[in-house]
Amino acid sequence: MGRATSRWADVALPALLILLVSAPIMAVEEDWHGSPMIDQPSHLWVIPAGIVAAAFFVGGAVAGHRRPSAPAFYASAAAVLAVTVLLVADVSRRIWLAHEGAAPGAVARLWGFGVVAALMMGAVGSLLGRRLTTDTSG
Repeated sequence: MGRATSRWADVALPALLILLVSAPIMAVEEDWHGSPMIDQPSHLWVIPAGIVAAAFFVGGAVAGHRRPSAPAFYASAAAVLAVTVLLVADVSRRIWLAHEGAAPGAVARLWGFGVVAALMMGAVGSLLGRRLTTDTSG
């Protein structure tokens, strides 16, 4: 396997892991009893948010484990790839399925917060992945 292929795999595999967990969770959250959980009176939306955050953390850990020489770089690249797919999917859903058009300002702010949180969770996870790789004690 060539160097470029290996590098892409070290980004794509953690991103795929993130998406395999996040996409179904986000789909359920968006259509919980006919509307997004965050728009409902309960605080149940915290559960899928935590699961998605954990997926970015674990994806970052996988990236850090696979590339201990540059863990934050590979984790961030995987997080950016996954976030891009999730955002494109949500915008597409809004346009073609929900016929909503542009997202309201509050939703755009939540997206911005989500992008920052995803990058942070991936970076923190990458440090754990790196530590698990280089830790040779018992």
